Amino acid sequence: MTVEKSKGTQKEAPPATRKVAPDGGWAWMVCLGVSLVNFSTRSLEPSFGLLFKDLLDDLGVHTTGASVIASTLDSVVNFSGFFVGPVIKTFSYRKVCFVGSTICALGLLCTAPASSMGHILATYSILGGFGVGLASSSSFVSLNHYFSKKRGQAVGLSMAGTGFGLMVMPQLVKLLLSEYGFRWTVVILGALAFHAVLGSCLLQPVKRHLIDEPIDCELQTVKEMECINESDEEEDDKFEVNPLVTHPLPKLTKQRSNVNMNHPSVRTIGLPRAKTYDKPLQEFDTNAKFTPGLTTAASVGTMQRVTSSGSMSEAARKRKVSVISNISNMDFTGSYLQLYLDTVDDDALQMKSFKKRQEEPVKEKKQSFVKKFISLMDLDLLKDWSFLNLLLGLSLFWSGELQFRMLTPFFIRSLGYNMNETAFCLSMTAITDIGVRLILPPIFDRTAITKKMIFFISAFFLAATRSVLAEQSEWVPLMVWLSICGFFRGMCLSNFTLTISEYCPLEKLPAAFGLHMVSKGVLVVIIGPLIGYVRDYTGSFAMCIHVQNAMIMSCVLVWGVEYALAFTRRRKIVQI
Repeated sequence: MTVEKSKGTQKEAPPATRKVAPDGGWAWMVCLGVSLVNFSTRSLEPSFGLLFKDLLDDLGVHTTGASVIASTLDSVVNFSGFFVGPVIKTFSYRKVCFVGSTICALGLLCTAPASSMGHILATYSILGGFGVGLASSSSFVSLNHYFSKKRGQAVGLSMAGTGFGLMVMPQLVKLLLSEYGFRWTVVILGALAFHAVLGSCLLQPVKRHLIDEPIDCELQTVKEMECINESDEEEDDKFEVNPLVTHPLPKLTKQRSNVNMNHPSVRTIGLPRAKTYDKPLQEFDTNAKFTPGLTTAASVGTMQRVTSSGSMSEAARKRKVSVISNISNMDFTGSYLQLYLDTVDDDALQMKSFKKRQEEPVKEKKQSFVKKFISLMDLDLLKDWSFLNLLLGLSLFWSGELQFRMLTPFFIRSLGYNMNETAFCLSMTAITDIGVRLILPPIFDRTAITKKMIFFISAFFLAATRSVLAEQSEWVPLMVWLSICGFFRGMCLSNFTLTISEYCPLEKLPAAFGLHMVSKGVLVVIIGPLIGYVRDYTGSFAMCIHVQNAMIMSCVLVWGVEYALAFTRRRKIVQI
């Protein structure tokens, strides 16, 4: 045996690499595109009260009607999550975002001639909401494909488009209403919404921009060592199981004792290699001994188990060859050993036929419609109780946040301020919101704090500060508390969707985000009209805001229970 050595110099193998998200380059253009989509599709929602107030007053529907329109819009946006997962799997996120942006803009244009609440619901809430749902969800999925390490910063920058819209849109709506009236204002805003189509065109497939990242040497597969060349033909990766040295011999039955000694199989001498068979090592008893009746091969009972030739030393291989050659020269005719070899040959034939049956292609059973639907929608996520609790908390928060955003203009107007002052208040809230989304995400990306924990803490302070805001009426305190609320709102919303992408793997993100949207829609449908009814029944916007804050505190409560249970389990484990 000789060791194979390389002659001459060999080129070193290139380091192993893997494709990863770029976290830069074109990814920042994608971030710009998502920001443009958010600005064009979502920034009008907080100015809903400014835009539709006079029309709703003329139609005779007040807070309850506005709440129904806003709740229907958000419900359609969220229930479009049913289609998000399968559609993004079938098509690309760029195509889905393109179609959604177009539908959103067309829905807003069709709202211009509205003269009834049903018309507004059909075009603004249903048609426009469906487009917003497709565009916003697909753009968020694309952002998560382009960023991994800087995901928080990217989401914050993309949502800054919404924040910029929150700051600019109230002033723009006020200006357009004074110059062109309601209908032409809606037409201009519909044309502005078509900029989302341009943003969707920037969402190129991520496979064009993936970069190669070297894999850590410790994670690479260990290279095979230089093998020893052997002259014999016993090169086999499987273990050779020799019945002589691994099996106890079965007791001889009366029927076997009367076997015909002239049978060819009985006259066979030696140990043919072709008639040995493989068996998993764990099925053998390493301490097994031979039957006392075996006398002609007594010396074989002291042998070690024969392993594959690749793992044996040279001395062991010589012993193997010498012992087997000695055994092959013995005459076992009529002995227990020869009868046992016949049994082994029968077992070998059975094993070969069994292996053939295993190698035959098995026809896959057709899946039922229910199983196909579950696989397509990734509904196995609903088996995870932590994921369900995550969805519940986010949905409770969103129900309170949506209603506050919609009722804020009405609340400020109820304090006696005019349209200009109301628009200025909304802009002040948006300024702090944008500042937080631009400054804090890069800081949080460099910490070990989870996005869920950041959201948990900021939601608590958001509910507390809004409760203080509800009791303000003077201009300066109102400005101060609106700015503080904008700060904590920015912290919450910049981590709102990141709690989903942080929890789920990337391949399940579209389905998880779709389920998240559906859960939001269910609670908005249930809770939205109730909050509007509270306002109409009590006649107090402050009481309505307190109810909204109670919804946000419910999110803090359900997550707090989960954190407490997890802490208790860890403490018990440490004590054990």
